[in-house]
Formats: sequence, C-alpha cells, structure tokens
Amino acid sequence: MYRFLLKILWVCVALTVVRSAHAQIDSSSIYKDVEQSVYQIQVVNQLSRKKTAIGSGFVVLEPNILATNYHVVSTYVNDPEGFDLDYLSTSGKTGKLELLAVDVIHDLAVLRADEPLGLPLSIAPVPQKGARLYSLGNPLDLGFSIIEGTNNGVMKNSDDSNILFSGSLNPGMSGGPTLNEQGSVIGVNVATSGNEISFLVPAQYLAIILERLKLTGFEPDGDIDQRIAEQLQDHAAKYINDLGKAKWTNLSIGKLKVPGDIDGFVRCWDNSSKADPDDLMRVNYTRCSNDSNIYLDDGLEVGSFAYEYIWLSSDKMIAPRFYRSYETQNSSVLDNSAGKNDVTNFVCHTGFTQVAEQEYKMTVCRRDYLNYAGLSDVMVTGAMVGHKQQGMLFNLDMIGVDFESGMQLAQRMLGDFKWQK
Repeated sequence: MYRFLLKILWVCVALTVVRSAHAQIDSSSIYKDVEQSVYQIQVVNQLSRKKTAIGSGFVVLEPNILATNYHVVSTYVNDPEGFDLDYLSTSGKTGKLELLAVDVIHDLAVLRADEPLGLPLSIAPVPQKGARLYSLGNPLDLGFSIIEGTNNGVMKNSDDSNILFSGSLNPGMSGGPTLNEQGSVIGVNVATSGNEISFLVPAQYLAIILERLKLTGFEPDGDIDQRIAEQLQDHAAKYINDLGKAKWTNLSIGKLKVPGDIDGFVRCWDNSSKADPDDLMRVNYTRCSNDSNIYLDDGLEVGSFAYEYIWLSSDKMIAPRFYRSYETQNSSVLDNSAGKNDVTNFVCHTGFTQVAEQEYKMTVCRRDYLNYAGLSDVMVTGAMVGHKQQGMLFNLDMIGVDFESGMQLAQRMLGDFKWQK
C-alpha cells in the first residue's frame, strides 16, 4: 500500500514538472516567434528630436503594417506639423511611420512603414474565460517584455466591452499585442488599473479597420480630423439611443422615486455621509455614472454620462435659514478639463417647470466642440422649490453628445420622477 501511494506521489510530481516545463516552453516559444514582429512606437518632437510619447505596436496583415493604440499617437494626430512617428525594433533599427487610420472609440490606430518589418501576426477571436494569455510590449522604455496572464472575460458592466486581463501592463506596453496560446492576437493592450488588473481592446475591432484599409489598397484616410468627428458623432448617437432602450431601474431618494442603474451602462452608488443626531440638516446623496471615457488628447476626453440626486431635509431649521443652506448646495461643476481651444463658452437658460407634481427651477447649459462638429457638453440642473424644510437637487452631465438627443434623454429621465405621497 505504501509503495502504491509513493508511486502515485511520484506521478503527480512528474506531471507538475511537465506542466511547468510546458508553460515555460510556451512562453519562451511565443517570445522567440513574435519578437521580430513587435516594435516600440515613438512620437518625436521635430525640433528637439526627443521622444514625447512611447508605446508599442505590432506587425499585422502585411509586413509593413503596424497596429497600436490611438492614445499612443494622439500627440502626432493633433499636431502632425510638429511631431513625427518613428519605430524602434528590438535590434535597435529605426524608421519613419505613416498614419493610415484611427478608431478613437476603441483606442486603435494603424500605421505603415516604408519597408517590411516582420512577419504579420494573425488575429483570432477571444478565447474562453480562464484561457492563458501573453501580453507583449516595451514597458517603461526598458526593452521587449512578455507578461503572462489569464482571460477574465469581456467586461459586462462597461460600455467599451474590453477584455479583463489578469496581468500587470506597464506604461509603454500600450498598443502591444496580447496573444493566445497559439500565438494569434486576441486583444490590444490598452490600460491598467494596477493590482494585476489590466484591459485589452478585442482584436475584432482592429480587424474591421484592416478590412476597410485593404479594400482601399491601404490608402491613408485623407482627413483624420473629419474621420474622428464622424466616429464621435456616430458613437454618441448610438450610445444615447442604446441608453433609451436599456432597462432602467428606480431608486428612492427622500420622497421621490427616480431613475437609478441603467442595465449595462450606468451604476449608482450611495455617497451619503453618516447621520449625526446633532446635524441641523440631513443629506442623502446618490451618484450614478457610466464607465466610458473616449481619449482624444491630453486633458480631453468625451463619452462620460453621470447624474446625481441630493435630498436635503431639516426639522431643526426655520424656513429662511433652510432655504439659504439649500441654495448653497445648488451648484454643479462639469468634470471635464476641455479648454478654450477645444470648446465654446457655456450658454445657459433657466426657467421653472413641473416635475413629478412638484415645481422645479431648471437650468440647461450647453457648450460646443470647436474641432468636432455636432458634439456638445450638456449640463442639466434642477432644484425642487416650494417646500419649507425639504428639497431635492438633480444634476445631469453629458460629455460629448448630440444636443438634441441629449435633451430627449434628459426629458425621459425627468418624466420618470415619481412623488411618493
């Protein structure tokens, strides 16, 4: 019996060693096979000839075609007269790159070199959850590297349907490929949240761009800015439409029932402070937001959608004092750092209207994007009036939307307010 158990133990140990060796062989084999197909992408200042941004890229479809992230090359896209795009191989070889196309919605860009760079990597569907993956790139400008991780599935509560990768991507790896165990690209490195949690853009979106370019003989898009504007307009229109069709839940705030989570798009969190018996005013605060930020340039992102409810009440303050305190709470600041070169000044309109059988002071503010026609930032704020010792504030912020579509969605939200008697 003892010898039998000993044999089983040795078999288990042997299998463990074989599996470990196999995993190491897979990793080293992938490293060797694709090293010549992965490059560092550099954005270089034309005056100083110094790098201002770096990322990774990989050869795909044709020997002189590379894919990367849009955010890696965004400085060049927004100022092509002041910057160049270069590549750097693991052997130290450098050369110039030409921008062919971008997809800002999925943070992708396609580039072309003036000579063959390596063997194109193939594109494959996302493997089953739990599959082993290998992410490649140039972390922290330290040279070629490979990170092993696991496919944790496509994110269900996110707008962009990115892949959750249980590996730690470092700065400089953005734009590099993530491969399955057969060496095919299933995703493009895009971001990390630290703690071994990173995100990948599914390679299917890259395949769409490549197919379009193939049909045109890889002619570069003539007006990149116009193409970006069209992508943003189409995405904004579809997004607002999808929000309207999604399942809306309700939540209670004070004496009101209001829209809460929007299934697959928006999640709500209670941020109320802990109640203190000595407080003169009780405040209940709920904030709801999506998880969509489309990167355009440093300090400029669009796509966010957020709303918040603040219910205030007091039985310890006389009406005039409560009203003064209530007024100080009625303010909203847009969480967006677009500057004067990006957008117009806000234009606001204020009036009174009935919402859920209550009178509200409503303000609508709008500013338009200078370089992306048809896109606006919209702020809708509302303050319930007519009550001596209670009130409710509502703020809705929409970044980079079609104004008319955004206002239709705001009306839908306000129409779902219900007063609980």
